[in-house]
Amino acid sequence: MVEQILPLALALPLLGATTIGLGGLWLPILRKQKYLIGGIASMLVFGAFFLFLAAFLSYKEPSYFAFAWDWIALDPLRIPLRYQVDTLSLWMSLIITGIGALIHLYSIGYMAEEEGSWRYFAFLNLFIFAMLTLVLADSLPLLFLGWEGVGACSYFLIGYWFGEEANARAAQKAFIMNRIGDVGLLAGMIWLYAETGTFDIERLKDYMYGGEVAMGVGLLFFLAATGKSAQLPLYTWLPDAMAGPTPVSALIHAATMVTAGVYLMARMDFLYNLTPETLSIVGAIAITTALLGGLVALAQQDIKKVLAYSTVSQLGFMFAAVSAGAYTAAIFHVFTHAFFKALLFLGSGSLIHATGTQDIRKMGGLRKKMPITGWTFWIGTVAIAGIPPLAGFFSKDEISAAVYTRGTTGEATFYVYWLTLVGVAFLTALYMGRLAWVALEGEYRGEGTPHESPPEMTIPLGVLAVGSIAAGWIGLPPLLGESWIREHWLSQSIKELSVPSLSHGTELFLLCISTIVGLVGLGVAWLLYGRKKAAGDTFFSKHLGRFYTLLSQQLQVDMLYERAFVQPYYILADLAKDVIGPWIGRGIPALVAQMLSRLGEILSRLQVGYTPLYLSYMIAGGLLLLLWVLTG
Repeated sequence: MVEQILPLALALPLLGATTIGLGGLWLPILRKQKYLIGGIASMLVFGAFFLFLAAFLSYKEPSYFAFAWDWIALDPLRIPLRYQVDTLSLWMSLIITGIGALIHLYSIGYMAEEEGSWRYFAFLNLFIFAMLTLVLADSLPLLFLGWEGVGACSYFLIGYWFGEEANARAAQKAFIMNRIGDVGLLAGMIWLYAETGTFDIERLKDYMYGGEVAMGVGLLFFLAATGKSAQLPLYTWLPDAMAGPTPVSALIHAATMVTAGVYLMARMDFLYNLTPETLSIVGAIAITTALLGGLVALAQQDIKKVLAYSTVSQLGFMFAAVSAGAYTAAIFHVFTHAFFKALLFLGSGSLIHATGTQDIRKMGGLRKKMPITGWTFWIGTVAIAGIPPLAGFFSKDEISAAVYTRGTTGEATFYVYWLTLVGVAFLTALYMGRLAWVALEGEYRGEGTPHESPPEMTIPLGVLAVGSIAAGWIGLPPLLGESWIREHWLSQSIKELSVPSLSHGTELFLLCISTIVGLVGLGVAWLLYGRKKAAGDTFFSKHLGRFYTLLSQQLQVDMLYERAFVQPYYILADLAKDVIGPWIGRGIPALVAQMLSRLGEILSRLQVGYTPLYLSYMIAGGLLLLLWVLTG
């Protein structure tokens, strides 16, 4: 059954991107049918989701390959265009199409007033197709094609409102910073091919790698992941990506682009399991990223910036799981995070849609005016804070347990990583509690009369709220029962780093720590922002002083990059334009022209129009040729 399902499931979003894009380009009348365009785009992605769901329910084989024909055939290099369905790729496809379909539906209402919505839906469909190509690809070049396709679509969608310079610059920033990381993926692919002679992922798994190759390629792939999944030092594009429409932010942050790096490292588990030292480096960067994102989110006033830095922090959690060799835990958090982060972003879009502002200081009291949006936003807040029995509790606890377990193997640095994650979990509950209390509770501080969003926007919120509550139950901790996602699904595709199991007493201790930290974080948020009516910012600015100001300025990392990289680049560009350019552009052509002119003068002296002289040239040339033949 999978054989018939996969081609159609892949074709549907590509068909939508092509027909909507070309139709809107060639048929101006079609551009005015906004609900029709949005409905077609949504139905196609919903169709892809249900096809993948059918494949999921009927899946039995360890893996399945489709479209196995040669894409590039240059002997000895032969690259098949082949898609692979295994438990990991099928699970990711369900996340992409399921969450993506809800975001498409939400977009119908959100983008109803936009004149260029046909472009938006065309690129949104293409985004889904590119991400499916990335996760289903069985060869690294095809994976790279999907990887770059996702980057290109993000550029067009982040810069959707390109009439404003800030939006265009944000799109350029995302595109360029991702290209920096992509150099690592390309270099790693070339290194693997030079070592093994193949790009096929399944064949790469069977090769015996030396430690130097596994570590080098692993670090190059992690460099690619730092760009796509917003880890230090290439994370600064993600907060600026908020310049795009809010549903785009939800799609990028929840279900597609930023999870690509986590997927890549889980797919390449056979490399990382050979070099635990590489995973330790990944852990250090992941923990630092998680802490930085949590701290900066605490001081932001823009609702989308809070959620953006929250995503940076949560991605740090996912890579922390990868660093512990717990790839299943990382993918499990990708799954639960997709629900509550999409819910929070779409909820924020509903609030922005109603109030006309992204500043939480101009909101307040919106839960009473917008009850569906308000209550579902609270569900997402409690879920991301890690409060049981909501989804975030189970996936965060599994990551915490995995990092702690890695510490028991003798690598003491992982105990430090675990303690940092506990601190970041507290920060998550604190800044999300702050956001919810300031934006949703108290008295309304904005202008106008906010009202609830239309059904096409609230229905996705309800579905995502249910997922944020229930999604975690497929991955129960060993103390509470069997983990279906680990034991019966992803274990077929992922081979984790071998570590000892924790005792039930230790598991219970970690479960209690996770719960207490989340509750304390929400409690502190209530004390500072709920009970005292948003007095928390004054509290933090008073006690943290200049550091809090730096946090509100996003630690001025962009300014640092501006001075360290952008301005020197401009200086070199001006040097090339003002000094090297004139020399190359005018000096060298003038020199060549003078040389050719002088050569012409010399040759012209040989052409005097005297026939006997020409005959003597011919005789002399013939004699020289005869001499060369005789002596040769």
